[in-house]
Amino acid sequence: MSDSAAQPQKRSSWPLFAILAITVLPIIAAYVAFFTGVGVPDETVNEGELIAPAKNVTTILADAEGDIPSFKDNLNWRLLIPIPEQCGDVCQRNLYITRQVHIRLAEKGERLERFAVNIGGADGENFLEGIKAEYPGMKRFAVSREVWDEWLRDSNIPTNLNDDHYYLLVDQVGFAMMFYTTRQDGNQLLKDLKRVLRYSPGG
Repeated sequence: MSDSAAQPQKRSSWPLFAILAITVLPIIAAYVAFFTGVGVPDETVNEGELIAPAKNVTTILADAEGDIPSFKDNLNWRLLIPIPEQCGDVCQRNLYITRQVHIRLAEKGERLERFAVNIGGADGENFLEGIKAEYPGMKRFAVSREVWDEWLRDSNIPTNLNDDHYYLLVDQVGFAMMFYTTRQDGNQLLKDLKRVLRYSPGG
């Protein structure tokens, strides 16, 4: 009696496991594919360069002043564009590209925030004040160059902001996980952003 009574109960649990598998496995697979490229054709792998190791931006926010990004109950992604003492042609190009890509995201752009990070002191602040009208949707905060460089010291991110200016893609919990330089154009950034916004919570 006990065997025959237990058999239907055992079978009845399978639909629940099947529903959970159908719901959870695609999400896991999407994250694995995005961050590792496993199972994804070469031509569709990330356009930006993965930061090794990923860096948590919250570790430098205690020393920051300005529009401090919040990662509590916030599903937005962020672009951080460092502004040194002299924001030359490449630096200004990256500001322009990130602005235009943000515009091209249309309604999905509501889930992206752009932050100019002033690491150039008074010179950087003067520059950002001068371009404020051109970049009305861009927020900004400031940290010292020493804090910024120490934060990224053991990573694979370029150290020369004049010749190889870069910007960072920060995920929803505060990890800078990808960077972009002159090797990537706006279309490549747009492709990555569409992918992360599609496969991340809130997409």
